[in-house]
Amino acid sequence: MPMSLTLDGETLSLDILALSPALRVRLAGVQHAGSETPTPHSACVHLTVDGITHEVWRVIDGERMHLRVGGRTWSVLLEDLLAPDAEGSGSDEVKAAMPGVVVAVRVAVGDRVSAGQTLLVIESMKMQVALTAPREGVIAAVQVTDNESFQKGAVLVALSPETAP
Repeated sequence: MPMSLTLDGETLSLDILALSPALRVRLAGVQHAGSETPTPHSACVHLTVDGITHEVWRVIDGERMHLRVGGRTWSVLLEDLLAPDAEGSGSDEVKAAMPGVVVAVRVAVGDRVSAGQTLLVIESMKMQVALTAPREGVIAAVQVTDNESFQKGAVLVALSPETAP
């Protein structure tokens, strides 16, 4: 599911195609391959994109990511990152909008949940995000466990189908 980001006042479409075994993204319709290598400083990585390595400093501040690359600084607004799509409200499934890793499962099969209740905490793109119930219901299935990787589009949790009264 593509997301929007605003860079230098221009809104671009970003789709993370894969994080593993190698980073693959589509930015503004163009596919790029890359990899990230940590450095001793937690805010800095070496990012290789299409064979060219860059030193990237980044700080996440709310919905903004501040980046410093090659002497230039950008402030990127991440819009609707990992937010369920409008069609997802009332859905029976919580799916992964991008690949990542489960940090914590907060529910079990049979649990009654309220709309907006945290079901899972995941990490994707070095950010932790709480995924919430799209509606009130009962947990029918939990397809992942703590520390488990998942791919984009994977069903992570399912609610029992709604039944008419």
